[in-house]
This record gives sequence, structure tokens and C-alpha cells, in this order.
Amino acid sequence: MKRIKKNKSLWLLAGLLSLVAIMNLAFKTKEPLAELRKDWVQNTDALRSEIEELYTLAGNFSGKPAEVETLKQQIDEVRLRYKRFEFLYAYFYPTHVKAKINGAPLLHLDPFFPRPVVLAPKGMQRLDELIYSDELSEAGEELQQLAEHLMKDLRPIYENVPQHPLEQRETLEAIRQQLVRIFTLGLTGFDTPGSLNALSEARVSLQQLQRTTALLAGPLPEDKQHIAEACKTLFDEGIAYLQAHPGFDRFDRLHYLKNYINPLYARLLELHLALHIETINEVSTLENPVNYFSTDLFSKDFLNPYYYSNLTRAQDSPSLKKLGEKLFYDNRLSKTGQMSCATCHKPELAFADGIKTSVASNGRDSLERNAPTLINAVFSKRFFADMRAHRFDDQMEHVVTNHKEFGTSYLAILKKLKADAEYQKSFAEAFAQETEKITQNNFNLALNAYLLSLRSFNSPFDQYVRGERSALAADAKAGFNLFMGKAACGTCHFAPTFAGLVPPDFNESESEVLGVLVKPGRKDLGVDPDRGRAANKIPKETGVYFYEKSFKTTSVRNVALTAPYFHNGAYNTLEEVVAFYNHGGAAGIGLDLPHQTLPADSLHLSEEEQQQLIAFMQSLTDRDFMSKAPAY
Repeated sequence: MKRIKKNKSLWLLAGLLSLVAIMNLAFKTKEPLAELRKDWVQNTDALRSEIEELYTLAGNFSGKPAEVETLKQQIDEVRLRYKRFEFLYAYFYPTHVKAKINGAPLLHLDPFFPRPVVLAPKGMQRLDELIYSDELSEAGEELQQLAEHLMKDLRPIYENVPQHPLEQRETLEAIRQQLVRIFTLGLTGFDTPGSLNALSEARVSLQQLQRTTALLAGPLPEDKQHIAEACKTLFDEGIAYLQAHPGFDRFDRLHYLKNYINPLYARLLELHLALHIETINEVSTLENPVNYFSTDLFSKDFLNPYYYSNLTRAQDSPSLKKLGEKLFYDNRLSKTGQMSCATCHKPELAFADGIKTSVASNGRDSLERNAPTLINAVFSKRFFADMRAHRFDDQMEHVVTNHKEFGTSYLAILKKLKADAEYQKSFAEAFAQETEKITQNNFNLALNAYLLSLRSFNSPFDQYVRGERSALAADAKAGFNLFMGKAACGTCHFAPTFAGLVPPDFNESESEVLGVLVKPGRKDLGVDPDRGRAANKIPKETGVYFYEKSFKTTSVRNVALTAPYFHNGAYNTLEEVVAFYNHGGAAGIGLDLPHQTLPADSLHLSEEEQQQLIAFMQSLTDRDFMSKAPAY
């Protein structure tokens, strides 16, 4: 009897010890997040105080030089305080942050209204732009209004942060997302349009990311500590490099990408997995723009094509792609039997057609605009130069029904397909589980599958960044640094697509008002009359004044093969294109173009620098991809 009681006591003691161990483990797991929350709350309180001080200074501003310097120092303090925890602010409150706290300083439409409601730019980017401009002395009223708006717009975040739940998974995702933001929006100067204080802001942000990573890495077992040590070393060296190279124009962004951003991005994923914390793929079945398991900002699988397409992973297959390819090159789909998709999108020309504006199906007339490349076209939220289509399917419908293109209907196309024995077999193979095989939806899915396969992130530049190639021409390296820095190309042509797909969320495509001329160098002929986005027939956008002559920002990948350039195909060489940007677009040469989004001041690029930019763009040519395209 005593023996039984003794055994029960031992089992009870063992159970209590296990419970204590579990509770201790749970406490240790939550402790880093509790400390992080404390720091986040304190930072938000300090941010509020800095903004209130900015508001006070704005209210007392009289235009004196000493006051200007004080304002510059204060907006710098505000932004640095924000940058410390930008990774959490922007991760948890993305819409609010973009619209009111740190969005681009441009006119935009209120996303929550079905009718066009125009909002003036506000937030820290507009304040940075204004305070560091020559306009400040005469903009006292706007300055005070902007400061007041920022103070009010921070309030919901300030009130919410103390109660906001924090999870390790989300925190790690936010850290990796911030690395993308630092490189694509921070170091390019996109975030600091007036001051260009990009490097100091990146340093402050990295310092907080390092502290947060160290907190999260605490529970790592001994045999995984090398991962935390590797992260610490990369953070230390990356921060030190920023401190040692403070010049914006001369900063070596390519070196920083290869030696700090990409290695950290990879190591932080390794840390996430070593901690045995669930990933986004394990808690959600929704497709995300970024493949979380990618280890490099320029890896082939960094972006997820299925996020942008109606085609799902389950639907996609080799047989479906093969069917889509066959449809893409088939002239019989058009009413005249003289035009296929490949008529305007030739594989050897990076799926463009090499002429000013494409020839119409009758062989005599021309289409209104230049044919863009289809390579990486899937990575977009809007299609056509005027952005009138939201999906590939919408774009296809425009092509099918346009009298200058296919000039037909889906009914007519499906009738042809159903009468063709080979197509019957191909559709049956691709849609084996469906009762009715040849349908409009299946036709679109097949073309989707082929267009989705036209993805290329394997140019010499990509290979060099990933370490698969040991060398890259010195001019191309210098050109990349110009593109992402002094020349400001990367503030509209965002990495890694080098198009208008906006990082780090990659869920929005941008358009720009540039003022493309009727003919390069001919100021007397004026700006091309095409109204662009303002005439795209989308109710919320048609007629909106700041969309006049606004066109989708296209990719510069494979641009060496896609001449002529711009929506009107008026520019025959890259030299003409770079010169246009260097002079500041239409406004830069003295033409009146309201709401031009391209800064009108000259970039002051030397002839050598312009050639270096071109060398970089040429290094983005993936000739292997083109050589593997089918010959039809």
C-alpha cells in the first residue's frame, strides 16, 4: 500500500515538473514578444510627441532660414522614429499607412468610394518633399495642415498598438518584408523625395530589425545558434556599411544587395524554419504575391504568378499550357484568319512586334498603341497601356472583339474549335474531368496557362545577383546603381520586375504622366495627344484630371529587344528614351503638362552615365528564354 502511494507521489511530482517546464517554455516563447510590444508602444508614443513638435514648429513658421533648418531636423526626427518600427506599422496597417502616413506625394483617388473622390497628397513623404523644397517659404498654411493631418492620422494607430496582438510568424514575415521595402523603396529615394535621407533611415530600420531578430532567436537550440550568429553578423556588417558610405548618389546598391539584403533575406527564412513556427502557407490557403520560401529578391520564384491570374495551381498543367500555346499562334481564331496573338507578340522580339504601332487585322490600318512585351506580363494588377483591364481574361476579351484585332466573338471562336478534331482532343486532355470541354472559360484558362509560363528572371544581371555568374560588365554595374539611385528610375520601375508593380506588397500597378512627345526632340510638335488612363472607360477613372496622359509603367526587362518605345512607339532607341528622362519629360523642356508625375528638373546625367544606364538595361536581356520559344 505504501509502495502504491509512493509511486503515485512520484508520478504526481513528475507531472507537476512537466507542467512547470511547459509553462516556462510558453513564458519564454511569449517573453520576446512582450518586450517587443513594450518597445513598439514606447516608440509610437515618442513618434506622436515628435509629430506634435512638428505641428508646433509649423504653426510658428515665418520663413526664416533658422526655422527652415529646425523644420528639416524635426521632419528627420519624425521619419527616423517612424522607420524604427515601420516593419510593424506597414505590416499591420498597410492601407492606412499608405493613404495617410507614408504614401507617395501624389494626387490619388479614395479607394473606398465607388465614384472618383480626389485626395490631395499628405503624410511624411509630402512633408519631406515640401520642407526640403524651395516652395517652403510660401507654403506655411499647407505645412501646418499637413502636420495637423499627420497628428490626427496617427491617432488610430497610437490607440490600437497597445492592444494589437503580436505573433512570432507575423513578426518574422514583417522583418523579411521590411528588407524588401528598404531595398526597393528606401535606398532608391522613393520614400524621401525631398531630403534623400535614405541611408540613415535604412540604418535605423536595420538596427531595430536586428534587435527584434535577436529577441525571436532566443529559443533556438544550441545546434541552431549559428543561424542567429549569422544574422547578427550580417546585420552588424550591413549597418556598418551604411555608416561608412553615407553618400546617396555614390552608394553601391548592387554590392549592398548581394552582400547584405539577399543573404539576410535567406538567413531569416532559415531562422523562421529553425524555430518551428508555422508559415503563412500553413495558416492560409490564399495565394500571396510573394513566395515566402524564396531566398533571394531576384530568384526565379520570388513572385507567385498564381496570385495574379484566374488560373489556379490545381488547374494548371503541361497539357493546358500546350493547348494555350497552340491557341496563341493560331491565325484561324481571328475573323480574317490573318491574325494570331503572335502577330503582335513575336517570341524573337521578347513578345513585342518591333514596329511603332501594330498592324490591324486588315493589313492596312494600324492599332492605336505600341505592342508591349508579354514576358512577365502576368505580374501585374492592370493591363493595357491605359490600364483598362484588371485580368488577363479582360484583356483577351478586348482583343477578341476589337474590329482592328480579332474582330470576332467567343461564340465564333468556340464554333471553330469544336469543329476541329485536334482541338477536341487537346481540350479533352486538358479538361478531362469536365463534361463540357470547349467553353469560353476553358479557352481563357488555356491562354492564361501559356501567358503565365512567359516568365523570365534569368538574365545575366539576375544570374550575377544570385551568384550563378561570377562577372558582370562594369558599365552594367554602374548603370544599376544609377538606375536605383541618382537617376531615380527605380522609384517608378520597381525591382525586381523593373515595372510599375509596387513593392513590397506587389499588389498594385502604377501609371505615370511623363509627357511623351509626338516625335523625340521636336518640342514644336508637342505632347502625344493620347489621353491614356483618363479615357479608359472605367467609370471611376475616366475623366479624372490627373490621369490625363497617364500610362502604365512597363518593364525595362528585355527592353533591348522591344524597340520602339513608349505607348506611341515614337522613340526608336534607348538613347532617345534616356535623354527624354534626363531632361525631365515634357515639363522639363518647357511644355505645359499639368500633373506630370515625372520630376521636371534635369537628372544631370553625363553622357557616360546615360550609356551606363543603357548597359544595365541591356544586361536584363534573357536571350536564352527567347531562343527556347516555339517557332510557328
